[in-house]
Amino acid sequence: MTRAARFCLALASVVGGMALAAPSALAVPPSRIVKGPYVSTFSDTSADIRFELDAPGPATLALGRVRSNTAVRKITDATAAATHVVHAAGLEPATTYEYAISLGGPVIASGRVTTAPASGSHASLHFAVYGDDRSDPVAHSMIVRAIGQTRADFLLNTGDIVEDGASAADWQSFFQIEAPLLRERPLLLSIGNHELYDDESGSNFARYFGYPDATGAPRPYGTVRIGDARFFFLNAMHDWSAGEERDWLERELAHADDEAGLVWRIAVVHHGPWSSGPHGGSQRLVSAHVPDLLARHKVDLLLSGHDHIYERGDSGTMKYIVSGGGGAPLYRIAGAISTTRKAEPAYHFIDVTLTPGQLQLVAQRADGSLLDKCSFDKGQPWACDPAAVAPPAPQAAPAPAVTPPSSPQPAPSRCNVAVPGAPVGGMPALAAAFVLSLARLVRRRRG
Repeated sequence: MTRAARFCLALASVVGGMALAAPSALAVPPSRIVKGPYVSTFSDTSADIRFELDAPGPATLALGRVRSNTAVRKITDATAAATHVVHAAGLEPATTYEYAISLGGPVIASGRVTTAPASGSHASLHFAVYGDDRSDPVAHSMIVRAIGQTRADFLLNTGDIVEDGASAADWQSFFQIEAPLLRERPLLLSIGNHELYDDESGSNFARYFGYPDATGAPRPYGTVRIGDARFFFLNAMHDWSAGEERDWLERELAHADDEAGLVWRIAVVHHGPWSSGPHGGSQRLVSAHVPDLLARHKVDLLLSGHDHIYERGDSGTMKYIVSGGGGAPLYRIAGAISTTRKAEPAYHFIDVTLTPGQLQLVAQRADGSLLDKCSFDKGQPWACDPAAVAPPAPQAAPAPAVTPPSSPQPAPSRCNVAVPGAPVGGMPALAAAFVLSLARLVRRRRG
C-alpha cells in the first residue's frame, strides 16, 4: 500500500462515522466532488482549500503534515452549500501538508499543499505564469502537462481562464483540465474580461477564486505575500480614475513601501499597459496613470495577458511580460513597439525562479521547445538584451493597433466586453467569418 493510500485510510478512520447529514430511510447516492479540491489563496501560515459538491451539504477536511507523527487536524465546514472554502490557519511555513475530504464516511478526495516560505526568510520562489487558456482544451491540456513537469510551487494566471464566465460547462471544463495541477499547487489569478461578461460571470469568479476582504466577502482583486515577494492582482476592467479598487491599490502599495522583509513587488492584470498584439495596451490604465503609480511604488514586474502572444518588454520605468498563450486562439503580432524586447505568437508558459537578488525566467512553448530565456537583477535592466546597458526612456503605452481591412484578422472573440452588464460583442466578426467560410466553400465547388 502506498504512503498516500495509508494516509487516506488514517484520515478516514478519524473523520469516518461523523453524522454530518441526517440518515434517511431511503438509499441516497453519496455526494461527490465535481470541482477541485484546489488551493486558491495561501500564505506562510494558512491556506484556503476549495471544492464544489454535486449537492449542498456539510463537509470535513482533515489535515496532517507529511512525514510527521503530529495529530491530524479536523476542520468541519457545516455550511449547507455546494461550494466550500475551508480556511486552514496556524500552519508552519514552508511545510507540506496532506489533506483529505470526507462527507461523513470514506475519504472522497485528497491532495497536498505546501505553505509559503516565512516572510523575510530569503528563500527562493518557483512559480509558473500562463493565461488565456480558454477555448481550446487540447492546447490548454498541453500547457497543463508541461507545467506539471516543472518544479513550480504555485501558479499565476493572467486571466480569461474560461470562454464564458456565466457558463457552467466552461467552468467544469477548466477544472477538469487543471485538476492535476490544482490538487497540489495553489492558483492565484487576475480576473479577465471573459470572467466579467455579466453579473453571473463575476459571481462565478468570486465563488471560485475571489480574494476575501476583511469581512471575508470575495472581491475580484487582492494582494498576497509569498516569501520575500508581494503580488498585486488587479481587475483591468475597473474604471481606474477613481473608486474603491483605486483607493485599495494606493493603500496597499503604500503599505508595501515599508513592509518588513519585502524585496519584490509584482503586479498581475489581464489587460496590461503594453502589448504589440492586436488589442494593444490598455488605455484605461494609461489614462488613469496606473503604470506611473506602480513605478513610483517600485513594482519590479507587470504580468498581463489579453493578447494571445508571448511578449517581454521594458517601458523604461517597468519591465513587463505578456503571457496569453495558454489555449485561446493565437493572435498575430500587430506591429513593433519601442517597449518590446521579444514577441512571438505561441502557446506557452513561463517558468520563473525568484531569489532575493534576481528574477530568472524560462518561457517554453507547448511542445517543450525554448521560447525565451532571460533574467534581471533587482533594479537592473533585462540581462539578455543586447542593449541592456541602460533602459529606454519612459513612455506611455501606445494606442491599440488599428488593423487595416486587408490585413489578417485575429480569431473572433468577445474580448471587447469590459464590465459586468455590458452587451456581448464580437458578432460582426463572427458573421464575417461565416460569410468568408461560405465563399471559400463556393470557390472550392466551382473549382
